[in-house]
Amino acid sequence: MFRHNTDPVRDKICSSALIEDLKELKERLQEIHPDVYRYTTPSALDSAFLQAIQRCGTDKTLLEFAQILNDYLLKIRDSHTFFNVRELLVFERRKRHYFPFGLAQMNNKFVITKSWKTMIPKGAELLSFNDCVPMKSLNSALCFSPIEGYSNTAQKELSTHVLSGILNIQSPTKSAHVSYAFNGDTLAKEINRPRLRKALNASEFLGADAKITYTRFENKGVLSISSFSPNSLGPFKKRMDEVFKLIKMDSIESLAIDLRNNTGGYILLQEYLMSFLVPEGTKYSNNYVYKRSDYDRFEQLSKVQKWRFKRTAKRYYPNGAIAQEWDFYNSPKGTIDTVLNEPILSNRYKQEFRGKCTLFINGMSMSASANFAAWFATVDRGSIVGTPASGTQTGTFANPATVYLNNTALPIMISTMKVNALSDPTSNKPIAPTVLLTPTLSDIQSGKDIHLSYFLSH
Repeated sequence: MFRHNTDPVRDKICSSALIEDLKELKERLQEIHPDVYRYTTPSALDSAFLQAIQRCGTDKTLLEFAQILNDYLLKIRDSHTFFNVRELLVFERRKRHYFPFGLAQMNNKFVITKSWKTMIPKGAELLSFNDCVPMKSLNSALCFSPIEGYSNTAQKELSTHVLSGILNIQSPTKSAHVSYAFNGDTLAKEINRPRLRKALNASEFLGADAKITYTRFENKGVLSISSFSPNSLGPFKKRMDEVFKLIKMDSIESLAIDLRNNTGGYILLQEYLMSFLVPEGTKYSNNYVYKRSDYDRFEQLSKVQKWRFKRTAKRYYPNGAIAQEWDFYNSPKGTIDTVLNEPILSNRYKQEFRGKCTLFINGMSMSASANFAAWFATVDRGSIVGTPASGTQTGTFANPATVYLNNTALPIMISTMKVNALSDPTSNKPIAPTVLLTPTLSDIQSGKDIHLSYFLSH
């Protein structure tokens, strides 16, 4: 009932309850996270915690408290250990209205890239939303934008996507007063926002589901993968098999792989994509760092999955990565271990595309997509076009567990695993493109895909 009846922007939560939740969060971090000091130090994180406690010396709204939480968690620089501001939409959900729109920042201006039923034209400069000026909410949007390692450019790009959510959350009412500039005119508009449930299904809000699309342009092809998080692994792999059969039939010489806005998912599907780009039998070696807890990936398995894991581990013991995982599974809670994972890249029909490759990425390419981009760069499989991905050359954190804080019921994601590439396990370098591409105002207004245009002309 707390989540149904609490207004996240107006209702205040007492200071003592917030401090209790902060202390609980710190305990869960120490219990669950496998490498909490990878990008920070104990003293820096302790200092951030004390600052968070001080800021909770007075009663706060859930939005204010969530920002304090993330200011603390950002010190870890782990994109999988975070609070997603969209979780606040669950509070007073039945009363909430939402106007989906996208933004791009150009210098100090915020330009509309898309909006619900095109109620605001593409390329218009957003001046205010319910009297909130976008620039004044930018720091809040940055706070709610996760960062992996030192991928600051990606975090800044991601913040423009988060900004529209911040502006919406600050006012749940049906009507929104929007002011914008377009073609030299300053315009004001009252917009009736749809119910949240309807907005949730809009592509302007969450984007497409895990879809694989293939488009041919004479001897060039574009493979777009919107997510590595399908509802079912089998159909995803089957579709990938079908696409690479078409690529072979079409005699494609140059292939672009589009992972823009792909926020990740299953590492094994990332590996399945990789299997089509290298010879059959190629190894993909990583160290997986685990911490044994009630929240680790093994405790998240269902009873059937645990039974299968135990049966398989005992069959192959003491050989292979699964034997190492079995030893870890039987270790005491709190144990930190590193397991060498060396899968042999393979696909069902042993297909391999040997032609030229190009990879499209941006700041929303995260998790498994960022791992793929790092591998793509390491093996020098082709050029990378776009803006820096949200990840590092060595890999990302992964497999977050969700912890609900006792008093505020806020769900916090905490990583249970760290992926370390063997090639450079200590690198903090972000994944940068070889060709930097950002759209102009003219590109946004015309709907031009600058990545596709570049690919087809080179």
